[in-house]
Amino acid sequence: MSLPSKVDVLVVGGGPAGSTAAGQLAALGYDVALIDKQHHPRETVGESVLPSAWRYFDLLGVTEAVDQCKFVRKAGGVVAWGDQITQISFKDFAYDRPGLHVERDEMDHVLLRHAQSRGVRVFEGYRATTVLTDLAGGASVAVIGGDERKQVSCRYLIDATGQASLMARQLKCRRTNPEYRFVALWGYFRDSRYVDPNGVARPFSDLASHAPVTFVTRLGDWGWSWHIPMKQYTSVGLVIPIDDYKRDSAAFPSLEAYYLETCRTAAYLGNLLEGAELTNGNVRMMRDFSYVSETVAGPGFLITGDAAGFVDPIFSIGFAIAMYSGNIAAWTVDRSLRRPAQAAITRGVFEKQMLGRYQLAHTMALPGVEAATPQEARQHFDFFSRSEKELMWSAASMTTRSGNLVRASSDGSAPSALKRRDLATIQF
Repeated sequence: MSLPSKVDVLVVGGGPAGSTAAGQLAALGYDVALIDKQHHPRETVGESVLPSAWRYFDLLGVTEAVDQCKFVRKAGGVVAWGDQITQISFKDFAYDRPGLHVERDEMDHVLLRHAQSRGVRVFEGYRATTVLTDLAGGASVAVIGGDERKQVSCRYLIDATGQASLMARQLKCRRTNPEYRFVALWGYFRDSRYVDPNGVARPFSDLASHAPVTFVTRLGDWGWSWHIPMKQYTSVGLVIPIDDYKRDSAAFPSLEAYYLETCRTAAYLGNLLEGAELTNGNVRMMRDFSYVSETVAGPGFLITGDAAGFVDPIFSIGFAIAMYSGNIAAWTVDRSLRRPAQAAITRGVFEKQMLGRYQLAHTMALPGVEAATPQEARQHFDFFSRSEKELMWSAASMTTRSGNLVRASSDGSAPSALKRRDLATIQF
């Protein structure tokens, strides 16, 4: 199959945002092509997914395929933040389906193939280099793949390129957040123990009979670690202020040595990893990963998912934001093409929703206390149901970052009773 020179919609990037948008638009009858510079399945860091993702799986019609993957189902979260250990359960927030711990290579592959089954033409090993847009709408995209070099014209381009941020970099509107100068390190362990909802450390072999939680510990003042048991391995990550990383890592002969020692000496995390083996390749690293694109929409293009922005993943909202943005991108393209006279207004709705959600994510996770909460975050917070707000309040209160989220509510106050439970310790 040869890459077409003209389509209704060109989606660049085959992650959850791109596949969600592409599949929905193809189902509406648009001619959609999706290109991805990699071949699926491709490695992406193992991730915790909130129960809210099921609404998007249902909307896409991919719920059965996700069920068949047998991803680890998680019951909630446990956070050890200094001397405070707290637990939340999703069932306390009116969710009737669990969260998931997913191998993102497998999850993304499922979503991409589902989009393909709905009529999306998928081209893997193809990358976009430059984009030309027209103020009247539409775009022309230079694409390279294998022996092909082609200019593809489209009525709409959806940038779902993740942290490559194709359009934001081209427009020079991507801004790194100076308040989030962190480095993230992660790796995969075999036979790590895990934490259950009651704070009991269990052997990996118990996963089938006792649901795990996502376990988070504080590192220093503002750093933190994640511990996410998946089907075969456990994803363990460290998020460390970059100045601390530069100072402390210099004493170690390798990145792996620094990573392992930091894991070993972290409260509770070191105990969970006793006897576990680092496997599945080398330690991965990402620097200065927090940013936002100041422009996420324009005539003929939309920017979605991680291409539009990324914030500290401490509250596991990245996957849900990606699917949300793919969904609203599909709505925006469809409405803009059906009602061209209202295209600018429709893009404005997309932009307000996207930037509001990223502002809210930033407000939830900001290390420290801001003088003021952005109006976009306040307005977006009011779109959530009371139950969803309670989950966000309760999760944020498990760390020392909840003051910003309280101010994001319209009345400036948290619920009288947080739905969380204090634990005395992690039981080994």
